[in-house]
Amino acid sequence: MEHLPWFIAGAFGLVAFWQFSATRSAYRKLNTLNEYVQFLLFQPNVYNDHSEKFLGFVAEKSNASVSNQAMASYQVIENMAIQLGDHILVANVASRGLRQESR
Repeated sequence: MEHLPWFIAGAFGLVAFWQFSATRSAYRKLNTLNEYVQFLLFQPNVYNDHSEKFLGFVAEKSNASVSNQAMASYQVIENMAIQLGDHILVANVASRGLRQESR
């Protein structure tokens, strides 16, 4: 009985740490996807290339169920955003700077 408060505090600490980690991971993923969308808007040539490739991917998956197509599409977009990672962030910052200077 004398260790119960320590056990409860430890369990609470673990849950708090897990929640913090899960929230941070979700935020990073969301931020990466947001930066990827902005990158595509700033780079029309890249947008056209990725659009063609993505539509080809969707055509390949036409035999799969709708839910499998949606999940595969989401995973492909997420993987593209993660692979481009820092490259898109730097390009976006540079594009934002050019747009502000032209105002």
